[in-house]
Amino acid sequence: MPLQALCPRTGPWYCPDLPGHGPENQVDCHADATIEYIDRVARENPDCRILLGYSMGGRAALLHALSRPDYWKAVILIGANPGISDPLARRNRQQEDAVLAERIHKDGVQVFINHWQEHPLITTQENIDPEWRAAMQAARKEHTAKGLANSLRQFGQGSIPDLWPKLDELKCPTQLITGALDRKYTEIAEKMLLHLPEGSHSTLAAAGHMAHLEKAKAAAAVINDFIQKVA
Repeated sequence: MPLQALCPRTGPWYCPDLPGHGPENQVDCHADATIEYIDRVARENPDCRILLGYSMGGRAALLHALSRPDYWKAVILIGANPGISDPLARRNRQQEDAVLAERIHKDGVQVFINHWQEHPLITTQENIDPEWRAAMQAARKEHTAKGLANSLRQFGQGSIPDLWPKLDELKCPTQLITGALDRKYTEIAEKMLLHLPEGSHSTLAAAGHMAHLEKAKAAAAVINDFIQKVA
């Protein structure tokens, strides 16, 4: 991960694929299975006590941190959303994800990549270093249609538990990072901050949803400073 090289004092990084991602066909991507998966990764890497997640990975990180409140020393969430509270909006999102999952299952991974890269939230990724973007694109193509479809159906925003009511239970230091061009997730982070007992929020100028790679040096500065304070 390019960001790791900019954070040399943070110790070793472990970057596992979430269920449904990577070259393997993970069957179960539900919330409980994701918690168990992160449990296993944590047991295999006991020296890792700071949890970082981006976007869907941020949802997974938040879910695990709230499920295992005494385990993590600190949490870093980049462009994360705790969930959808409104029942109608949740159902609508489930239906949208189900339709996209069916397209992926029928037409393949490239359909999802094309669909996702056309989203306004993602277009600012064009500002990422070309070498990093190429590596990211290659990694995306290693996903399987079955895995991505399962992930959308079982761990999409409309399917995961609504974590908003539990935010005040996250007692460890929590650093939120968003890009200033990503107004939706910046507003979500500001709302989250009102409920996090040990929360802080940094907005990176001229960055979109993937703020940690669009403005990697600025993101690394925030992460390094946060971890130094935690340590």
